[in-house]
Amino acid sequence: MKLYANPTSPFVRIVRMALIEKGLNEAVDTTFVDAWADDPTFLDANPAGRVPTLVTDDGTRLTEALLILGHLDATGPAPAVLAGGPAALSAAGVAIGVFDAAVAIIIGRKSAPDFDTGLVGKKRFRTMQEGLRRLDAAFDGSQDFGLPAIAAITALDYLVFRFPDHDWRGLCPTVAAFRDAHADRPSVRDTVPRG
Repeated sequence: MKLYANPTSPFVRIVRMALIEKGLNEAVDTTFVDAWADDPTFLDANPAGRVPTLVTDDGTRLTEALLILGHLDATGPAPAVLAGGPAALSAAGVAIGVFDAAVAIIIGRKSAPDFDTGLVGKKRFRTMQEGLRRLDAAFDGSQDFGLPAIAAITALDYLVFRFPDHDWRGLCPTVAAFRDAHADRPSVRDTVPRG
């Protein structure tokens, strides 16, 4: 399998963490790309030019992180990343909403330097703050290391990485403590965003 990735994308990170948790990391050739560069080989794999993109051994091209995770659960070994029922998926959805809002700000800044102070930028910051609060309220730290844990750690780390002037950890102390308790876990340690 081949994974087109970016070292800072939170959507890529949840896939990379899942690959490590499922013991599939060594079976995947991870190629880091600049999604904005329109590399022809990458665009052949995903004409939308977005990461992550997974090309399976039979040449099937899978895009979108959650679809890739679904495929990994359906065809790969345990543990299942998307397990846990509606409550687990709901918590994961809140965390994904947090980093989706953060990515929207980063992309928005590319076209509008004052994006943060506009209507959409303010709404995205509110989404990040309220999302972390709600995530923390639903997160008790006893979760299995499935998608809710992976997405929560990814959300917190991405906000700290991209917006270091805010106290994100203070908004979600339970998630922060869980993240710290798992800092040496290979899926956490080896996928921390770096720019």
